[in-house]
Amino acid sequence: MINVNVWLYRKPAWDMDIEGEEEIYPEMLKEQGNYLKKHLDKVADIVKKLKSAGWDCHGTLYDLDFLNKTIKTEEEAKQELKRLGISLKEVSIMEFEDEEEFGEEDLGEEYEELED
Repeated sequence: MINVNVWLYRKPAWDMDIEGEEEIYPEMLKEQGNYLKKHLDKVADIVKKLKSAGWDCHGTLYDLDFLNKTIKTEEEAKQELKRLGISLKEVSIMEFEDEEEFGEEDLGEEYEELED
């Protein structure tokens, strides 16, 4: 089983040095906003490409997980991503021996519907 993962965004304090600061600069927030806009535009393109190619998408706390039951190996996933024009730098790929190793609770109700 293959899981392709794309991160959305992190806690603000992970990206900006603001925790415990009393002085917050508007420029820093604007820069972060511009960065997030560009990043989320890329993520939206990835979502569109993967979903149109038959991948199922499941949201998590900071990421999106994609599953496609026809993709069985990491190499197949890499070939599919290349075919779709998705850079391997934009995603992470995890290969699991079976669904139990990944855990159905991690997949959510959407995956249970796939098995029916």
